[in-house]
Amino acid sequence: MKNSIWILVAAAVSANLSAAPLKSAVVTTVVNDVKLSEKSSAARTISGGEKMGGSSTLLTGRKSRAAMTFPDKTITRVGANSIFRFSSGSRDMEIEKGSFLLQVPKNAGGAKIRTATITAGITGTTMMFENNPGVSLKIVCLEGTATLTHQNGEVLKLTRGQMLVMPGNAQRFTRPVDVNVDKMVKTSALADSDTFGDLPADATAAIDDTISQQKQDMRDGNISPAGLVERGGAPQDKPSDEQGGNRSLFGESYYSP
Repeated sequence: MKNSIWILVAAAVSANLSAAPLKSAVVTTVVNDVKLSEKSSAARTISGGEKMGGSSTLLTGRKSRAAMTFPDKTITRVGANSIFRFSSGSRDMEIEKGSFLLQVPKNAGGAKIRTATITAGITGTTMMFENNPGVSLKIVCLEGTATLTHQNGEVLKLTRGQMLVMPGNAQRFTRPVDVNVDKMVKTSALADSDTFGDLPADATAAIDDTISQQKQDMRDGNISPAGLVERGGAPQDKPSDEQGGNRSLFGESYYSP
C-alpha cells in the first residue's frame, strides 16, 4: 500500500543476537470501538485478552484506542481511526492509516519504518507516529534516535525530543521541531498510563531523562517556547481532540532554538 507505514523490525545489533519473528500479539487494552478482522472475514468487535495473529487486521473507531504486546515485549498502542496489521513469521508491522506509539525493548533488536517517501532506522526506542495517507506524516522521538533516509538519498537524524512533520508528497525533509516531551506525555492519549498502564521502566527512565535535558536547555536558554503544531504542521491555538477526552496525540507545545 503506497501510503502505508511499514515497520520492519530488524536483526539485533549484537552479532550473537537475532530478533525472533512475530507470530502473534495479545490485545491488552480496548477502548470503545475496536474491531478485528481475519483475512477476508468481516470485522468483529473484540475485548481485551484476545490474540491477534499475522492474518488479522485491527481497526479502531472514533475516540477509540487499543494496545497489544508481542512475546518479546514490544508494545504497540493504536490511536483512533486507525488500521493496523503485521505479518506473521516476520517482524513487519503496518499502520495503513492513523496513529500509534511503538516501544521496542533495547534487547529486542532495531526497527525500520518504511513509508512511501522515507525509511527510518531505529534502535530500542519509544516513538510516536501519525500517517494521514497523501496528506502528512509525523514522527516523534520520545527517547532514543532514528536515522531517516528520504527516497532522494537525503539523510536526517531525529534525536530524542524531536518531531518531524512532512507533507505526504514532500520532496525533501522539513526541519524538525523540538517537542515539549513533558507536556506531550502528560496529554497524549497514547501515553495515558490510566488507560494503558506504565511503559517499561527503562523506557520511562529514558523519557524522563529527555524531559530533564529539555528543562536544562530551557534554563540555559538553548530552547524557548514557540507555540503549537497541528495535524498539518501549521500553528494553532489549542490542541485538537482527535483521540478522545481532553487528550490528543499531536498539537502539543514545541520549542524553538
